[in-house]
Amino acid sequence: MNVRRVSPPIPAEKSAVASDAQVSLESEAARVQDQWAKTLGLIEVAGEAKDQNECVVAMVGYLANQFPGSSVRCGIGTTRLRRYFDSRLGWLGPASDLFQMGCEVWEEDAATLPGRPAIPPQSSTTSTSTSIESLRLNIDDDVRLGRCVLWIDNVDLAAADRVWLRRALPALRSIMWNRRGGLMTDLVHGLAASGLTTRIYLGLATLLLVLLTIWPVSYRVRCTTVVRPKLSRIISAPFNATLLATHVQPGDTVQAGSPLISLDGRPLRLELESIQAQIGQVSKERDMAMHGGRVAEAQQAELRIRELSRQRDLLNSRLQRLSVVSPIDGVVVLGDLNRSIGAPLETGQAVLEIAPLSQMVIELEIPDYEIGYVDKGTIARVRMDAGESEPIEAAIDVIYPNAELRSDQNVFVAKIDVSNRDGSLRPGMRGDAIVYGPIRPWLWSLVRSGWEKTLWWIGY
Repeated sequence: MNVRRVSPPIPAEKSAVASDAQVSLESEAARVQDQWAKTLGLIEVAGEAKDQNECVVAMVGYLANQFPGSSVRCGIGTTRLRRYFDSRLGWLGPASDLFQMGCEVWEEDAATLPGRPAIPPQSSTTSTSTSIESLRLNIDDDVRLGRCVLWIDNVDLAAADRVWLRRALPALRSIMWNRRGGLMTDLVHGLAASGLTTRIYLGLATLLLVLLTIWPVSYRVRCTTVVRPKLSRIISAPFNATLLATHVQPGDTVQAGSPLISLDGRPLRLELESIQAQIGQVSKERDMAMHGGRVAEAQQAELRIRELSRQRDLLNSRLQRLSVVSPIDGVVVLGDLNRSIGAPLETGQAVLEIAPLSQMVIELEIPDYEIGYVDKGTIARVRMDAGESEPIEAAIDVIYPNAELRSDQNVFVAKIDVSNRDGSLRPGMRGDAIVYGPIRPWLWSLVRSGWEKTLWWIGY
């Protein structure tokens, strides 16, 4: 026989209480979900902004939609208000009355909502509404690079609204000041996140860099150089003649009086013989005129004899100079005449250059925009391009007053006399030089030189 047990009926009062509790839980869950949705919505619209201005516009617009009828404004600045946005009027200038009112309350502390408030207990979400005429939210930068303040006026906020606004503040702070960008901002944020040891090292490095930039150094003028003989003689053709032979080559050492070239004297000898014959003929005519009493003819013949005698003396002088000799001791530095043998030479035509190499001159080609920092006696350091010779450090002896055009550049030429006993310097050698000018800060010297080069390059 089966026995069937029947449960006792649940009282109506208990069933109603359970239903009310379930409804209350569902309502609480819906409120919490709505709060988080508002928080995430505010963070999302701020995160979609490309820069700081768009972020401000997005936050103000979102809050204005959440609290219809309210006046939402946002200000950005540092020690003073710099930019001001209103939900109804947009960006305001310094001449606006609202902007001036914002400046007056810029330094006030946030009384309603602190910058980093603690989230209230969950039980506060069920409290009654609280009437608030004005609300201020501080979204300041963590490392004090700037300040951002949100004002919400003419609005009634419940405690639940305070909660979701508080929850959004940390994320808004990060989004707002990461949108600022810039190398300096990133550097300051990186320093704020670094350790004490890193900050000390960076501080020491910065101090060292500052000392280097203001350290007094000689302003350095860079220029090119060329070596030339201190004394040189140009050997030229003494008269019109044909080159008969050459006795030296470039690089040969010669003494004073050593033969250099020989000129062809055959045309001179033929002309000399003709002159002598003419002198004999005119002398006879003069004698005959004198015996005949023709005084005028005798005087004319005498003048003709004198003229021919001067021509004869000139030819004799040229015949004695057919062998051209060196006027000084030195080295033949210019003039290869082997291919010119038999060629006619004109009077004054340069054929050879002879110079002693024991004393040389280094010419410094100083750019015209640097001449104001160079003076006689200024120390220069010269290094030649050829070989591995030691740098030459000496004072400038002469600065030419006139500029010259060399290598398509207007330069002033300065000279340094140097001894060349070892023969390491050769005429025509080129190099670079640094002229040490007046004392200036290192950074000034660096920037000034680069600036002048840039102006010269663009042709200013």
